[in-house]
Formats: sequence, structure tokens, C-alpha cells
Amino acid sequence: MHSLIFQVNTNPIHKEDFINPDRINEGEMAYIDYASELNETERKHHIKRIVENLLPKGMFTLNPDGESATYKGGYTEWSKEYAKRIHERANAINPCNLMKGVGPVWQLQKYILNPLATDCLFVSAFYGGEGTAERSRSLMKIVSELTIGQKLYFGAVLDYHF
Repeated sequence: MHSLIFQVNTNPIHKEDFINPDRINEGEMAYIDYASELNETERKHHIKRIVENLLPKGMFTLNPDGESATYKGGYTEWSKEYAKRIHERANAINPCNLMKGVGPVWQLQKYILNPLATDCLFVSAFYGGEGTAERSRSLMKIVSELTIGQKLYFGAVLDYHF
């Protein structure tokens, strides 16, 4: 199966700092067989798609440059719902299902690491073309630190197979 890896940061990401598809490390619960670069048209298409369809509704507006999005607020409300769902999943754990393979413990772990329930991965820490691809919690951690009007910048967008 295929999905996307997005390079994100709160500072502009210059082309020379884009991550290299051959230098992506796998974060927790992230599995990458191989990755490849997208052309510029596809890259901007997927940036638009993530802002409009993956990020929580109403939190961001895509900027005219097509490479950044402005934060409009909403993290506090989103985080309350996220915490509520974590509690619900934790409350489903009992002595009888504690060690089940794909049981409630695994579901809780998966939800904590991937609250946006997406196969997309995110690289927020990178240097010299290398970075670690993480689940959506890493993206939402960045969002948690934004103030209204601040920008989220996108660098490389890679296709990956898992």
C-alpha cells in the first residue's frame, strides 16, 4: 500500500533542506518499504489535500504560496476530544483482554500515536536530508505549540510504500 510522508516545520523549509527519500528513518509504528519523490505539481496538490482534508476542520487555511498554512485556532477543543477518546479506549482495557494481540491495548497505543487515523507520516526534525517519519501525534504536537496566525510550512512530500 502507498501513502505520503510530509516534511513539516514552523519555519520555512528551503529546497536544499528537503528530506531525501533514501534517508528516512522509521518512527514508532511507522513502516516504510521504500519512498520516492513527487514532482512539484503533485507535491502542491497533496499539501492542499492535507490542509483541507486531513488536518482537523477549520484549524488551518492554505496560503496562496501553496507551501504553507496559517493556523486559525481550535487546538484546545480538538485536544479535549482527543483526551476523551484516549480515556474511552483506556477504560475498555480489563484483565480479560489485556494481552490480546489486536485488542484494546494495541488500539489505545495506535490511537495515541496516530490521533488523525491516517497512513500519512510526518517528519518535523531533519538535518542534512535525513529525518524520522512519525505518526500524526508528532504533527499535532507542533500544532499544540502554534499561536493564531502562525504558519505551518511544508517541505518535501514523498510517496512511500508500506
